[in-house]
Amino acid sequence: MRVLLLALAAPLILGACTGSYSSSSDAAPEPAGGYTLEVRAVEGVQTYIITAPDGRQTASTVAEGMSSLLDADQIQRLGAAEPLSAEPHPEVFALRLPGVNISVAADEDNPNGDSATVLVNAGGRTVHVDAEDGGPGENDDRANVMITGATESDARDFINDAEDVSAEVKQQMLTAVGL
Repeated sequence: MRVLLLALAAPLILGACTGSYSSSSDAAPEPAGGYTLEVRAVEGVQTYIITAPDGRQTASTVAEGMSSLLDADQIQRLGAAEPLSAEPHPEVFALRLPGVNISVAADEDNPNGDSATVLVNAGGRTVHVDAEDGGPGENDDRANVMITGATESDARDFINDAEDVSAEVKQQMLTAVGL
C-alpha cells in the first residue's frame, strides 16, 4: 500500500516543525489554514483531492494506471471521507510534547490487526491516516489520508509526486488551485 507508506512518512517531515500543539487525541484534526491534501485509496482506486486556502478545489482519480481530472460536481459528490472502521479503536500509543502530538489507535486485542488510525499534529499541521488492510495484495486495501496546514510548496510537491497521475492531469490540477 504505497499511499499508506507515503502518508506515514509525512509525520517525519512535520516533526521538524514548531508551533501549536493539541493534547486531545479524541479530537478530529483542526483546520490549520493553508492547503488541505487528501488521498483516498479504495479497492485499487486512488483519489487525490487538494483544497486551496481560498476554497478552490481540484481532484483526480487513478485506476488501473489511468488518471483523470474530476470536475466540480464530481468533487462535491465525494463528500467527507468516512471512517474505515465502524467502531473507533482505542489509543495504543501516544506521544505528546510541546509542539507535537502523535496518537495511534488500533485494536489492542489483536496486535496484528488489520486497521489503525494515526493522528499527528505538529507545527500547525495535521496528518490523519485511517488505514485498513483487506488481506493479501493491494487491491482490497483502503486508506484515507488528510494533511491540513500544508504550504504552497507542499501542495505543489503533493500533486507532482502523485503516483500514476499523468503529466497533463497534474498540470490541470496545479492550474486549478493557482500553483
